[in-house]
Amino acid sequence: MKITVCVGTGGVGKTSVAAATALLAARAGLKSLVLTMDPANRLRTALRLNDGALQQRVPIASVKGELWAALLDVNATLDEAVRLYGKAESRQRILDHPIYRSIANSLPGMQELMAVERLDQLIQRGFDYIVIDTAPSRHAFEVLDKPEIFARFSESAGTKLASRTFQFAETIGLTAIGRGAADLYTRVEALLGAHMVRQVLDFYSLFYSIAEGYAARAVRTVTVLRDPAITEFRVVSTPAKALRDARFFLDELGRRKFSVGMVCVNRAWRHPRSEPALQGLAAELLEWHRSVSESHDAAIEEVRQAISARVREIRILSELERDVDGLEALGSLADQFVPLPEAR
Repeated sequence: MKITVCVGTGGVGKTSVAAATALLAARAGLKSLVLTMDPANRLRTALRLNDGALQQRVPIASVKGELWAALLDVNATLDEAVRLYGKAESRQRILDHPIYRSIANSLPGMQELMAVERLDQLIQRGFDYIVIDTAPSRHAFEVLDKPEIFARFSESAGTKLASRTFQFAETIGLTAIGRGAADLYTRVEALLGAHMVRQVLDFYSLFYSIAEGYAARAVRTVTVLRDPAITEFRVVSTPAKALRDARFFLDELGRRKFSVGMVCVNRAWRHPRSEPALQGLAAELLEWHRSVSESHDAAIEEVRQAISARVREIRILSELERDVDGLEALGSLADQFVPLPEAR
């Protein structure tokens, strides 16, 4: 199995590049999937996915492999984790618990934590090639950072002790665990209310085993993302922002020990330029097109001079004649790549 992670700022065509990469893998005979973590959900439009479908196969004629698309849904991913890893006697109690749904809907960081959980679930389903479309830059790093932070937190002795406290207190009486703990609970109950505190502690006593299991899976998944034999990161940008974006992502990903294999300079104006004898507005438009194209060429050359030694490849992708709103347009974008992933 191979994984490609596309990172970049907003508005550079990152989702289209990710989907085209997965399409190329399907053309090569692989069972490929593109997973988008971008809350804008442009993948739904590009592949014309059915509403409400979290994961579906995209029908493609005359292709040896399979193309699948998946959207990140925090609630559905968390539900799947409960069903897969919860204790049999606790699963339904967790799903029905009044605290449970509020965690998925309102707890900060759940999207980033569930992104890694979703990837782990998809890895287990036997895909040959997974392409990840991350959210814009800052959120992409949160997806990589927060699961490891959570894992370190959940492995701490204090957290493990707290996760088991409520069951113990319910069994032998709260005051038996010490006056300090009793005073703490009393203060928390005064702040939140006894009923709310009891619900939270009850839920946590049921859920802690899933949380601890998540930590182990998160570490395992991030380890896979750090393995250059399995995972390649790709920086996607446009000519005007390519040098700035490439340097930023190369530095940040390198600091986190992730391997960048390719920089894609997307939406470049590199089409052949005609030289007809035009006058008036037509001549002005032609000159404007020429000046933009030349600025793109200059920006691309600057990128090559600055970072070619730091990445395996710099791939230039020309601007398409229309929006990427279906498989035909994605196919035109995929045609601009060399065959993947057999060469890796």
